[in-house]
Amino acid sequence: MTPPTVVLSATGPPVTILEAIGTMAFAVSGAMAATRHRMDVFGVAVLGVIAAIAGGTLRDLLLSEPVSWLRHWWPIALAAATAAATIPIALRLGPNVDSRRTVLTADALGLAVNSVLGCLIALNAGTPAGIAVIIGTTSGITGGIIRDVLTGQPPAVFTGQFYALAAIAGTTLYALLIRTGVNASFGWWISVAGVFALRAYALHRDWTIVTIAPRTGSDPHHPHQATT
Repeated sequence: MTPPTVVLSATGPPVTILEAIGTMAFAVSGAMAATRHRMDVFGVAVLGVIAAIAGGTLRDLLLSEPVSWLRHWWPIALAAATAAATIPIALRLGPNVDSRRTVLTADALGLAVNSVLGCLIALNAGTPAGIAVIIGTTSGITGGIIRDVLTGQPPAVFTGQFYALAAIAGTTLYALLIRTGVNASFGWWISVAGVFALRAYALHRDWTIVTIAPRTGSDPHHPHQATT
């Protein structure tokens, strides 16, 4: 079956605005995490930039497209400037800065924007809807994974957080809306709002996914050993 054609251009001004929002959101979350872990100014800028561009980079590589920031320098500059501007705010928020609501909100916004944008670009590249959902979700979660790994933290997406599921839901919604002929601009705004709302509500309600861990007192190498 031929995949649906997305009416919205993947390079037009609306998508550029969407990409800018996602870049700034993940740059804030990366810079806040770097500040908490007492990185220097260079480290804050680097982590903010990496968190901001990682998802889009992987998306372009998966689609065999030229990496966007190698053609247009503005995402790097915007991420670095945003990270630098975040430093005084992070210092005011205190030692638990990357667990504060403002940081979690920025991370949720970055997840929402990057995942739906990745799905949009994948559909425009001619991928089937299911593959577009996978690419979109991967694009949305990659920045957060790399941010957590570089700060020595277990990635939130693997530790019971309702994170990737929100991206999967939003990108699936977007692909379905496009298939039914809904206006593309309306579709991605609704989908971005959906991912953001799901993630924010999950944080508010403390939703988690069941995690797998050995019982206290058991030998992790012998999962059937009784606890004492």
